[in-house]
Amino acid sequence: MLVCMKLQRYEIRDPARLIHDIATRVELAEDSAYLALVHHPSTHQRLQEVRALALPALLDDGERISDELREAVQAIVPQAAPHPPEYVVTTVVVRPGRCIFGPNEVVWSNGWRYANHFAAAHTGDLLLVTEHGWVDLMTAEAG
Repeated sequence: MLVCMKLQRYEIRDPARLIHDIATRVELAEDSAYLALVHHPSTHQRLQEVRALALPALLDDGERISDELREAVQAIVPQAAPHPPEYVVTTVVVRPGRCIFGPNEVVWSNGWRYANHFAAAHTGDLLLVTEHGWVDLMTAEAG
């Protein structure tokens, strides 16, 4: 029995396509991290912008992450963005190793927890990309 569930407005409809779209705009280089701004992620899923973060993908502690994420989100989300938000900002972390969430991704998640960007966008989704594939933190969808 096939069950169709309606996505929440902040959920990415097709993470595989999003990673492909990002890879056409930037090189997904090892030990790099990016922010992707997606308009209407659960329906049209249009990639608006991709921005490389100044931070490496591999981090031991998240003290600097929150400030970097806050500033990057404020810069990437349009000032006149509507409420409720039509955008989602997704983090893409590119690192070597197994394609499973570990201590490094916990550091990134904690960084989002304290980012407090106040922009009109949903945030917190994390896509991990390795030489073995990708995985979405929020849905556990992988490829």
